[in-house]
Amino acid sequence: MENLRKKIIEIVLAEGYNITAEAINILERLDNPIEKLKKTIEKLRREMPSVLVIGSEHLVYNEPGERILEGVSETEVEEKEVTAEWSPRIEVDERFQKQYRIRGEASEFQNYFKSRYMKLKRILEERGERYIRITDLMKAPRNSEAFLIVMLLDKKDYQNSIILMVEDDSGQTRLIISKKDTELLKKAEKVLPDQVFGVRVTKINNTFLVKDLFLPDVPLKHKTIEKYLRDVYVVLLSDLHIGSKKFRKDYFESFLDWINRSRDSEVKKIKYIVIAGDLVDGVGVFPRQEDELEYTSINQQIEEAGKILSEIPREMKILISAGNHEPVSKAIPQPPLPLEYRKILDKNGEYIFIGNPCYVKLEDRLLLVYHGQSLDDMIQYLPNISYTTLSRDIGVLLEMILKYRHLTPIYGENTSILPTPEDLLVIDEIPDIIHTGHVHVAYAGGYREVLLVNSGTWQDQTSFQREIGLEPTVGTAILINLKTLTVRLKKFS
Repeated sequence: MENLRKKIIEIVLAEGYNITAEAINILERLDNPIEKLKKTIEKLRREMPSVLVIGSEHLVYNEPGERILEGVSETEVEEKEVTAEWSPRIEVDERFQKQYRIRGEASEFQNYFKSRYMKLKRILEERGERYIRITDLMKAPRNSEAFLIVMLLDKKDYQNSIILMVEDDSGQTRLIISKKDTELLKKAEKVLPDQVFGVRVTKINNTFLVKDLFLPDVPLKHKTIEKYLRDVYVVLLSDLHIGSKKFRKDYFESFLDWINRSRDSEVKKIKYIVIAGDLVDGVGVFPRQEDELEYTSINQQIEEAGKILSEIPREMKILISAGNHEPVSKAIPQPPLPLEYRKILDKNGEYIFIGNPCYVKLEDRLLLVYHGQSLDDMIQYLPNISYTTLSRDIGVLLEMILKYRHLTPIYGENTSILPTPEDLLVIDEIPDIIHTGHVHVAYAGGYREVLLVNSGTWQDQTSFQREIGLEPTVGTAILINLKTLTVRLKKFS
């Protein structure tokens, strides 16, 4: 029986799925369980491509439509379904589950930026303005006013003005912003390289003077009628850095004690845990990292992480995303953790491994899970924000991601971006929750009906963080009610 269970888990993982303990128990009691498992996977791929967790309700027993199990009575099946403690509702966007590869050809970069421009253009067009192309503006009469949708190529700061070099799908031009307009100047400071935005310009002779500019942003009201939502909770975590000497195992053990033994009414309703990257500290991520490691092998780190996570109650479904410390390719979008490491981390095949970033639907709530590497670039470019002020300004950074409608607006800086045929980093669907990590500062706030979260860290301040003045928020779990979106920051330090 143990060999059969192992075989089931191996097949499920190899096919990119997870499976509930209840589904495994049923399969073990069937005739030809492997054949039925394979038929189940075929049906899911064909009819339910967003499902990644195989539950008892998905199993193909006999002929389509039949619910009679071989070797198990109907009464027993019904009893199982009625008494089942929990059935998770999880959907993962398949676009983010792939390993993307490029050839390094110029056409790939051209297609990537074309996709970025067109996707953000469609968002801006929802404002209802009548936009024209740069080539049409060139032909327009003097003193005419027009709206453009452009991408920023370069920004030059002069004594009396700021010059923006921009382009659209028809050509390039220069736009001038007068420094006398202080409000417009503040807006211009927040436009980043490679960002797509809208402008209202006036043509004076052959000069184009900017009168206003606006980011893609999120509508003030965008929520639709909510579907049935169960009264359950998700815990958002990130940046445990298991394997580092700085990992606060004592704090995390306090967290484990809380979710296993607390009498809090909320704890009993926790059904999901999402880890947004940097579960382990990795190896060779930065110079002389080995001096700061408790475990110098990536396999040791992942094995230790597996032991720690195994103490989380099995009825809580765990989703794990990659970060810049995981043993995966560093360019975003990152694929899920490779199978060879999943087998070490998740011996029972119960966790869900997702890409970075990734859209995930839990209980009809849409989460956008993103480790947050590009926050470093934004800190460098945006005015009046630094690592020393991050505890105050992390909310501003997360709001700007929504205003840009892009997770990595700057191309070619510290954050490596893969030029995929479709720019998957555009926030084309507005989530209920954006969950980030990376900068080690805990935060929960809101912007235009979107809950913004950074889940802090479980690693003490590193020597590098001390040099740049970053004070981490260590030992905090973010607890969210998925029905009401109420938030609680629970400290374990």
